[in-house]
Amino acid sequence: MSDVPVGRLMSTDLVTVGVDATAAEAAARMSETGVTSILVVDGAGRLEGLLTGTDFVTLVRENDPEDETPVGTCMTTDVVTVSRTDSVDALSALADGTYTHLPVTDDERVVVGMLSTTDLTRYLAERG
Repeated sequence: MSDVPVGRLMSTDLVTVGVDATAAEAAARMSETGVTSILVVDGAGRLEGLLTGTDFVTLVRENDPEDETPVGTCMTTDVVTVSRTDSVDALSALADGTYTHLPVTDDERVVVGMLSTTDLTRYLAERG
């Protein structure tokens, strides 16, 4: 898999919310679309953060999940990203289980895709 670029495997059907969305709005969007993490972007589509199921566990423990908590206060902001030209072989963060989703961004941090462990599994199964 060393020569397989991220762009070949990534998903491009992205689920996003704006940085000003509430946690309740983000949770509803995640539930509607069946995703376990949601990209938080600015008006130009640049990545501001990632809201994951783990972030929601923390939110529920500390707050009422129905409140108007902005996603900006509970999202992960030190998001590890990759580019579409990165080699899949170099993605140790997915391989070692540190992350299950890696946003794919361009040089301006505009989100162009999402690479998940599901994408890698699907690729390996198809090569089978």
